[in-house]
Amino acid sequence: YIKKILENGKFLIEQTVTGLTPYASKFLVQHQTIENIKIMKKRMATRQKERLDELSEPEEILYKNRLNKFISNFERFFGDLSNEQVKLIEVHARDTLNDSSIRLHNRSLRQKAFINFIKSQPSETELMYFLNKLLLRGHLITNPTYQAFSEMSLIRFRILLVNMLAISSEAQKETIISNLRDYAYDFKDLSE
Repeated sequence: YIKKILENGKFLIEQTVTGLTPYASKFLVQHQTIENIKIMKKRMATRQKERLDELSEPEEILYKNRLNKFISNFERFFGDLSNEQVKLIEVHARDTLNDSSIRLHNRSLRQKAFINFIKSQPSETELMYFLNKLLLRGHLITNPTYQAFSEMSLIRFRILLVNMLAISSEAQKETIISNLRDYAYDFKDLSE
């Protein structure tokens, strides 16, 4: 059931991306000058440096930051977590500690591919197709092994989620249901 929900979420993300890329392409095609490309490249480099600086912290600080982020995100849906749930998150945070570096490297490869592509002065349609492929199946352009990493990450998260739900209290289940309904109403309002 959780696998199906995550697949539906992936489908919604894909629909969102393919719905937005025509607008992004229309905007970006107007900014293919050498100067604008330099500005984009500089902003990407600045953000990458900031992220590299964050990831260069000592491992224990990275772990604590990752753990706190996971706990905060789960508490947003579950409410207060039990000690057993926190232990599950601790193991997951430790096991996935290096994932951020892998994702950053892959994002860097995608950004380089984007800059190289936009330098070729593509048409709006070409840009739209490229953006869809880059954002949804970027591994085909930059790094084929990244797909296996992404799939494994999703499997690990799904296992964590199943285990968290398996030991959740009735009060947590009610909180989850309420929060998910609120999010659904918010998304429905946004789409109208």
